[in-house]
Amino acid sequence: MTGFALMLIAAALAFGLARLIRVPPIPLLLLAGAGLNWALHALNKEVPADLITEMTEVGLAVLVFTAGIDLSPHRLKGRARPVLLVGLVQFFALGLAGVSTAVLLGYDLITAVYLGCALSASSTLVVVRHLQQRRQMFEPYGRLVLGVLLLQDVFIILLLVALRSSPLGAMESMLGVAKAIGLGVMAIGAHKWFVPWVAQNLKLDEEELMLGALAMLFAFSGMAALLDLPFLVGAFLAGFALSAFPMNGLVRGMLGSISGFFLALFFISIGMVLTLPDWTMIQHALILIAVLVVVTVVLVTFVAEMAGYSTRAAIESGILLSQTSEFSLLLAVIGMGSGQISAELFSIIAIITVTTMTLTPFVSRDKVAWALMAWHPRYRGGESNCQELTNHAVLLGYGRAGPSTICALKDSGMAVVVIDDDAAVIRKLIAQGVYCVQGDGSNPKILAKANAREARVVLCSLRRTNDVEAALAYLEEAKPAVMVRTYEPFESEMVKAAGGIPVQTADAASDTLLRWIDANLKVKKAAVHS
Repeated sequence: MTGFALMLIAAALAFGLARLIRVPPIPLLLLAGAGLNWALHALNKEVPADLITEMTEVGLAVLVFTAGIDLSPHRLKGRARPVLLVGLVQFFALGLAGVSTAVLLGYDLITAVYLGCALSASSTLVVVRHLQQRRQMFEPYGRLVLGVLLLQDVFIILLLVALRSSPLGAMESMLGVAKAIGLGVMAIGAHKWFVPWVAQNLKLDEEELMLGALAMLFAFSGMAALLDLPFLVGAFLAGFALSAFPMNGLVRGMLGSISGFFLALFFISIGMVLTLPDWTMIQHALILIAVLVVVTVVLVTFVAEMAGYSTRAAIESGILLSQTSEFSLLLAVIGMGSGQISAELFSIIAIITVTTMTLTPFVSRDKVAWALMAWHPRYRGGESNCQELTNHAVLLGYGRAGPSTICALKDSGMAVVVIDDDAAVIRKLIAQGVYCVQGDGSNPKILAKANAREARVVLCSLRRTNDVEAALAYLEEAKPAVMVRTYEPFESEMVKAAGGIPVQTADAASDTLLRWIDANLKVKKAAVHS
């Protein structure tokens, strides 16, 4: 009990310091765990090894259970092809790059395989939190990333089972994988039929819902144990079973504080078993981080563009996937427990995971994406010179409604300039003889290229609230009417406050645009007749 209390105190101090200096808590939790372990050793005391192991396993179980809840396959509807393309290419190419790099660094094959597998999976915990904070869960690139995460987690679970059984031979590994697939089929059945039936027919209060979610966790973990699978496989599949709407939102809301508590205990426990890294370990970790980031960003960008995503969305997907996962730590825990990897290698995987998890919120920013777009080989000039245009229309984003909108505006006798960040779209517009500028519609320099302040109307279909705010700020005291497509009431209020005209849904936007054109044509005709 004393050891548990000390771990809680260390976690509280780490969280408090993280809030005070405004940094992610994960590295401070690891340092707090390592510091607690060093202090106890200096006093000839120690936390029981069994307690550390139990806290690590329980913390991981809650983390992967929570991760599974966030990966509903319904969000991926209509995106199976790009998800499969990006997920398969990234997972196996990055794994191969990790194995090859580890072999070149002098590691044996089984150790290199563990390192390659650890690099292949991205963190559901970090990515989902980032997408939620930026309200991008339902953007095309957000759905793509969530689909890739689900695919990665399935692959890493199967690899985890195979590696755990590998000392017993190939047949045992294949049998373990077959058992995991069978349990996965049960989870799909529960997700598709049982959980929706419960949500529709049983009116559960919060306590009953919590008990039901925990019962699902224990049921699948228990079945995993009976099948001689890691109980964490059962925890993830239990979360997946509960990921159907609306059950996922209800359970996620109740588990928020609990998952934070176990997150703290998990990383404190990991910190207590870390080996103090020497310079060679740090060098190897940095090399593998560089391989992870470069390969992920380049590969995901290339494949996502091939699958039809814009340049910006493809780059952002690559950046957001360029970190290792809580499953990487699970893999390292199992590998060290089975004696297949050393404590030093466990520490290298932990350093890679914590470093990349910590860096993700800082590098997944618009400025980084735009800086990388400038280096993109397809991101080239060729746009129109729009500096002399006046009383024209500016489209911020081409999208699906672009062709019909351009036709309507041209029929009214108005010149149209399209601003879009996708090189493929810009090439098509250039071929059609449409005025266009390649770039970010929220960037003042790009808006100046389109002479947006001298336009008669600006039609904004930018998806992100901060992009819309930047464009409205630039056009605040300018000539044009600014119509902004909005999705939520708070977005409409923000647009009104900034002097824009909010329009909700695509149908309403089309109707508003046509009425505006008609009214302006009548004014123009009346002026001519007079």
